[in-house]
Amino acid sequence: MKRAVGLQVLMLLGCGPSAEDYSFVRTEHCPPDCDAGARDAGPTDAGPPVIPDEPLEPWDTADAGPLTGIFAAEVIVTAKVVIDIEARQLYRIRLLQRGTELRMRTQACRISLPAVAGVAELTIPPALERVLQTKGNEVEGPYLSMEDPVGAAFRPPSAVIILGADLSDPMLDLLPTQADPSRALDEDADGHPGVTVDATTVLCRNPERAYVALRAVALLDGIVEDTDTIAGTVSPLLDQSVLGVSHNCLAPAAELVIEIRPGSTFRALRVADAQDWDGNGNVSCPEIALHAADLFGDYWMGR
Repeated sequence: MKRAVGLQVLMLLGCGPSAEDYSFVRTEHCPPDCDAGARDAGPTDAGPPVIPDEPLEPWDTADAGPLTGIFAAEVIVTAKVVIDIEARQLYRIRLLQRGTELRMRTQACRISLPAVAGVAELTIPPALERVLQTKGNEVEGPYLSMEDPVGAAFRPPSAVIILGADLSDPMLDLLPTQADPSRALDEDADGHPGVTVDATTVLCRNPERAYVALRAVALLDGIVEDTDTIAGTVSPLLDQSVLGVSHNCLAPAAELVIEIRPGSTFRALRVADAQDWDGNGNVSCPEIALHAADLFGDYWMGR
């Protein structure tokens, strides 16, 4: 599997052939002064946030251990694309502990995409973020090194998330391609195969879009510092396929070479009533995104 930034959609155009190889469809774009009602509302729009009423997973928590609960996790991925860059991602992790056994559900909540100055900037539109937040990876097994969780090694299996494709075997099946798009899914329902990422490059007069399928894998290896904190390293992997672009001016982004640097890390913090915006007993992905700056610092302010 190609090494790249796990769940780092900025890199989708940086690891493939020239954009001239891809079909493109001209799409209309909404300029800053267009009808605001025609655009998706984002997390920085004025007004109170809209939090879907998502129930807590219906797990039997009898005899649950002290690590049981919901954690918000920040992943920091270090890479180089001409210059050193940093990518950050937010996850929701639900844990149920019994001894060394953990039941674990991981969801990707938000991906912040860094810009490559003067070359390319890709962003995840609200429609794709909503799709991303529906993806859950659930596993169960002996992922703690000892029953008392404090000081224990935390080594769950890889979490796999597929976007824009229907795969029987999420780990091994080939992604759809432009030549064979039969397994591509228009998951963000915008009429294009796969999922759509907004793109701006130095040669594009207008914002453009890339239509992609991707498989993102994140392998965590950490230590339980206390029952409210887990921290350690992350090994990110990415397999992606560009199914089309809105304009061939995106070609410069396809020339970029991505190199993963050592030292990608994660930190998971327990969340509770203070982050439960709607008071329904569950801290969901939208609530974790809403409180990201409070949990992890000013990087997430206004994102």
